[in-house]
Amino acid sequence: MKQIHFWSMLCSVLILTGVMRARASENIPIAIAPQGQFAPRGVSDGVGGTVVIWEDFRTGKDWDVYAQRLNVDGIPLWTENGIAICDRKRDQRWLRMTRNGGHIIIAWTDQREPGNWDVYAQVIDLSGNKLIPDGDAPVCTDIADQSDIEILSDESGGAIIVWKDRRQHPDFHDLYVQRINRNGQPMWKLDGIPVFLSADALQSTPRLVPGGEGSFYVVWWEVIGYEQWNILAHRIGLDGKHLWDKPTVISPMAGLQGEPRAVSDGRGGLIVVWQNYENFINDDFYAQRIDSKGNKVWDENGVPICDADGVQKNLTMTNDGRGGVVAVWRDERDVFSDLYAQRISADGTPRWTRNGIPLCIAGGYQDKPFLTRCGENEFFVAWLDFREDYDDKSSDNIYGQKINLEGKALWVDNGIPLCTADGVQQPPYVVESELNQLSVVWSDARSDIGDIYMRHVK
Repeated sequence: MKQIHFWSMLCSVLILTGVMRARASENIPIAIAPQGQFAPRGVSDGVGGTVVIWEDFRTGKDWDVYAQRLNVDGIPLWTENGIAICDRKRDQRWLRMTRNGGHIIIAWTDQREPGNWDVYAQVIDLSGNKLIPDGDAPVCTDIADQSDIEILSDESGGAIIVWKDRRQHPDFHDLYVQRINRNGQPMWKLDGIPVFLSADALQSTPRLVPGGEGSFYVVWWEVIGYEQWNILAHRIGLDGKHLWDKPTVISPMAGLQGEPRAVSDGRGGLIVVWQNYENFINDDFYAQRIDSKGNKVWDENGVPICDADGVQKNLTMTNDGRGGVVAVWRDERDVFSDLYAQRISADGTPRWTRNGIPLCIAGGYQDKPFLTRCGENEFFVAWLDFREDYDDKSSDNIYGQKINLEGKALWVDNGIPLCTADGVQQPPYVVESELNQLSVVWSDARSDIGDIYMRHVK
């Protein structure tokens, strides 16, 4: 009995040690300027710290682009409340960023010219200096609207930027893509090249995935009328040439599919997950793996990640490090929405319980998870949590959890609190540093309509 008691106490100590370590960092204010800061994103600075960007309304007139760098201890290294990356007239929004060595490439949609949105970029070093001498670099200034951008490092000092573009028809939009070098200069045709022109179709929600061997993948959602919504992918070389004769239709040919997510499979191909809309009351998630030649590797119609009753949505995913994926999503199979998770191996086999394992089933509802791989066989997820909601009070908290490759929770059941401050917290964004430290950033209304905060987790 004494041995059982000893081992029980030891397990409790180990669990509490993990929780205490995760709680060791307090919420760190990054930007608390007036009027509001929102939609933060971040990247590692390469030496254990983090660079964070956000949409900033401190002027009370226009939305601008601001950034801050924090060291491994969470100490801001640049000007208090951040430096202005772009504060031109009118609005700059939909920020995206990537790091290439010792510099950061930031892109956004820009309304400096009245009447339409364009795409601009800026490059900064780790001291916060802007490296484009004549101001921001125009990526696309075609007179049509550009929006819905994504960015990917080209692993050669520059970046790939993709966006939604209306230049072909005011009522439809296609995807265009451009490569810029580390000085922000376009390397392909002015205003970009089309990913794939499709008559009478709405192309949106682009995703970029590295393709290896001097290439990358573009994945998107293509809507044709009210009865056919597809998920497509195309492979493009770093010289701007298409490497497949035509895009691959990833989803089944019939039905309504949308909201794609995509990651590299680590073997030259990619894995794509999409939402299957049965009746918008019982929506499911399916996945497909595509090889470097555009062939489907798994079942022709994909493999189900979750087809349980109720709506599943807001999925986040990451490579599992072994050719497969781990996914986490909001799940409404019960009265309140919970978080569920599933791992699909490289051969398309679900590794955990069919339709996923419960990651958080606390009271209230959980939503907007953000998942990242941390270490070789561990994964971290942060999410919005409303377990403390009662009566007329709404409590928007942020919780987190670690799981391993077998789907076992490494911290206490239903996760640990990362932020329980008063006011509304917006969905979290997670950055992993080279020192295996995780930085969770979010917009927080504890003292204003929105400030930027960070929490370190190990």
